[in-house]
Amino acid sequence: MHPKKYLFILLILSFSTLTKSQAQNSSIINEPGLSYFVSLNYGYQMSGIKSEDFVSSNYTPLFNISAGKWFNPYFALRIGYKGFYFNYIEDDTKHHYNFFYGEAVVNFNNLVFPSSINKSWSLLLHAGAGYFYNHVYGSPNICANIGVQNNFQIASQFQMTLDITPIIGWGIYQGDKDILPGITVGITYLFNSN
Repeated sequence: MHPKKYLFILLILSFSTLTKSQAQNSSIINEPGLSYFVSLNYGYQMSGIKSEDFVSSNYTPLFNISAGKWFNPYFALRIGYKGFYFNYIEDDTKHHYNFFYGEAVVNFNNLVFPSSINKSWSLLLHAGAGYFYNHVYGSPNICANIGVQNNFQIASQFQMTLDITPIIGWGIYQGDKDILPGITVGITYLFNSN
C-alpha cells in the first residue's frame, strides 16, 4: 500500500477517536436549525468500480469545497465544487474537470431519533445534481452527486467530516454510464447563529 494511503487511513482513525472526547467538552454545540456552514475536504477518487479499476494508477486527489444552510435540525441545502482531475485506466491522460453541484442534506440521526438530537456525531445523507465539465472531452454534462457523510463535533463551531460520495453520470470518461467514487476528510465551520 502506498505511504499516502497509510497516512490517509491514520488521519481518519485518529480524528474519529479524538473527536468524541473533545465534543463532550464543547459547551456550545451546533444548532443546525440556525447555522450557515462552509466545508473544505480533501481525499481520493477513482474512475469506475469494476475489479480492474482498483489499481494504484487510477487513484487521484479529490478536493471538495461547499457551503450551505441548515433550515431546521433535519434539513439543509448546500452548493459545492469538486475537482481537479481523475485518471482513467485506458490512457495516461489527466482528465481535468470541474463539477459544480447543489444538493439537499438530511440529518439521519435527528430525523430518526428526534427526541434525542445528537450533538457530538451526525450521519448525513445527501443527494443532488450538478454541472460537470470534462476538459479533455470539451463537453458539459449533468451528473448526480449522492453520498453519506459523518460529522464529528471537535469544537464549538468546528466539525470533522468523513464523506463518501460518487459522481454519477453518462459520458464522464467512457461514453456510457460512468462513476467517480470518492472519499474525503475535512473540516466544517459552523457560523455562529447569534
